[in-house]
Amino acid sequence: MDDAGGALGDSPGRRGRLHGRLLQVLGAVSVFAALIALWQWGVFGDDPDRDPVSVLEGLETLSIPDGPSPSGTVASVHASSSAIESPSEPSASATSDAPTSASPSPSPSEAATSSAEESSSASCTASLTVNQEWDDSVEVQIEVVNTGSVTLGAWEIDLGLRDVEIYNHWNMRELDHGWYGSEDWNGRLDPEEDAVAGFQAEIDDRAEIPGSVTCTAVV
Repeated sequence: MDDAGGALGDSPGRRGRLHGRLLQVLGAVSVFAALIALWQWGVFGDDPDRDPVSVLEGLETLSIPDGPSPSGTVASVHASSSAIESPSEPSASATSDAPTSASPSPSPSEAATSSAEESSSASCTASLTVNQEWDDSVEVQIEVVNTGSVTLGAWEIDLGLRDVEIYNHWNMRELDHGWYGSEDWNGRLDPEEDAVAGFQAEIDDRAEIPGSVTCTAVV
């Protein structure tokens, strides 16, 4: 009797717990139904008969499906909008392939004029100094200076002196008729730069060594 009474006494407790669980399930269903109603109101507005459409730039119409989650459709709409609205960018090769204009080469007349101007700006001097003097011979130092405004490629001096016979020379080479020119290594002179040469010569009693001689600048 006690066991039967205990079993009967527990029946109301179990029924209460089942009733509470049913209430929880009904509450969850009510919340879910309310969320669906709010979503439908946000999508369709106050007109349930209106067709759910979305127009992109007047180019394409996409219908919103009736599923509970429109996230996939919204993502595809955004992707289509980006593809339609993005302007086509011009190719970089269109500008890079443009032909470059080459600078015109100077005409023969312009080249001749430039060469004439350089020649007129080129000048040099040649000074002579007697270093040693004996009874019938002398040793002379020559200093050639670029006195022009352009760089010289070479220089030439006139040593055709009267009563002077050169038998030894250095830092210059013999040309013709008493003219001597620079060597390959000392002919190039920048403006105001100098080169030193010299010679030894036999002289007679009437010979005179001038302080300078004619110098020709070669550009």
